[in-house]
Amino acid sequence: MRVCFVVGTLGRGGAERQLLYLLRALSAEGQDSRVLCLTSGEAFEADVREMGIEIEYVGESPNRLQRLRKIITEVGKYEPDIIQSSHFYTNIYAAVAGKIARVPSIGAIRNDLRSEIGSDTVFGRWQVALPTHLVANSKVALERAVERGISPTKIDLVENVVNLPGTEPSGVDKPKEDISISFVGRLAAQKRPEVFIELANRMNAKLPAMDLKFRIVGDGPLRGKLEAHCADLGLSEEKVRFEGERPNISEVYSSSDILVLPSSHEGTPNVLLEAMAFGVPVVATSVGGVPELLSDGNGVLVDADDFEQLAAATEELIVDPGLRMRIGIAGRDHVRKHHSAEDLAGKMTAIYERLLNGTSNK
Repeated sequence: MRVCFVVGTLGRGGAERQLLYLLRALSAEGQDSRVLCLTSGEAFEADVREMGIEIEYVGESPNRLQRLRKIITEVGKYEPDIIQSSHFYTNIYAAVAGKIARVPSIGAIRNDLRSEIGSDTVFGRWQVALPTHLVANSKVALERAVERGISPTKIDLVENVVNLPGTEPSGVDKPKEDISISFVGRLAAQKRPEVFIELANRMNAKLPAMDLKFRIVGDGPLRGKLEAHCADLGLSEEKVRFEGERPNISEVYSSSDILVLPSSHEGTPNVLLEAMAFGVPVVATSVGGVPELLSDGNGVLVDADDFEQLAAATEELIVDPGLRMRIGIAGRDHVRKHHSAEDLAGKMTAIYERLLNGTSNK
């Protein structure tokens, strides 16, 4: 089977990381893949090429029609069995190229759908309507697609996955003299890193006797403003450290005691799954697909508009090592059971085969 992926970027983002998992899984099953990317020089390109997978840059022109022509040309050369989009905003490219090549196309819903359509007001509804099939990574996105008139037979739920640590996470049972509270993600409005800084300010003021170390891992357009905000609040680098992008993210999780994700909207956040896989207890806002991940005591959900609830939940984890341990273990067990990358190839191959055979997912 030959699968051609149309992607917006290969930077260090959640959708891009899930693409890597899928490419590795398909390669391990003997499937052939190729990537058509709108950007070049991104962080994950080396990872893709190390798998022996060819990447073709198709974003030379800023004009959408010129990009589409380039994608159609490259699809014609490759002659794939399936064309799959990895980002919501590349769904139309994959769909049109698929119709011209007369092969099935798969569109991606990587967030909660409502925010994706809202940010692409001109083409949003076509990003959902044109692909032959859709894959969502959260139940809320799937349900919203059906509410918009998408047939349940046209969409599958494929939840995000992670590679599990090869050994037992060291942070679950290990006592710590200091407490490391981490934010991991792009420094952009959706992730609300400014809320994490306010949390750091509140906790340092309320628990002055404790050695609290807040760290912000990731980069993005808000970094300069966030650093200035820390300076205004008198938060030194010892209290809040900006670490930028970290290629080896496992080192971050293995040295974290708590992870906080205060996003305004999400799909199925990779950072939650990654932290949970390492036994790190997580506190996250109840948005998008997050409630699907944090249930039955494997994480702490808080209202996105309730900072006091966020602060109280974080404080409780800081002062109670036993609670951190219980939630961390529950989260780790949940990810091992439901989000292992080992199952990804089978799920996607089954979807490909149904599309090629002209059968539904019901």
